[in-house]
Formats: sequence, structure tokens, C-alpha cells
Amino acid sequence: MYPELIKLMAYTDMKHKDLAKVIGVSQQATSKKIKGETDFKASEMQKIKAHFKAKFPDITMDQIFTRDIFLA
Repeated sequence: MYPELIKLMAYTDMKHKDLAKVIGVSQQATSKKIKGETDFKASEMQKIKAHFKAKFPDITMDQIFTRDIFLA
């Protein structure tokens, strides 16, 4: 699970279907990636970072993709 990504999505009112469009995969695949069931590809992570960079210019990959080790 990616709690910081989930927080960013909530803060920006982004739904799974919106993130799916950003990274170019299905909504179901996006849901599995957010839950940590499957991994994000490096290219998808770059697209997500670029999307949020407009609103949060100093955001890093580590901030977005820190996994919740207690729930994973």
C-alpha cells in the first residue's frame, strides 16, 4: 500500500480512473498497484511524479512511493 500516494490523490480529488489515465493502464490495474498487489513500473512512477509536480514542485519519488511496511 502507498499511503502517501493515497493522501495526494485525496488532496487533489483524484480517483483511480484519473490515475489510470495518467499512467496508461486500466482502473483495475491501477487499484492493484495502489494496494501494493502489483508493482508500479519505473515509467509509471515517473508519470505520476510529473503529474503531481505541477502542484507540489518539490515532491520526490520517495515521498510519493513510500510503502506502508506494516500493512504490506
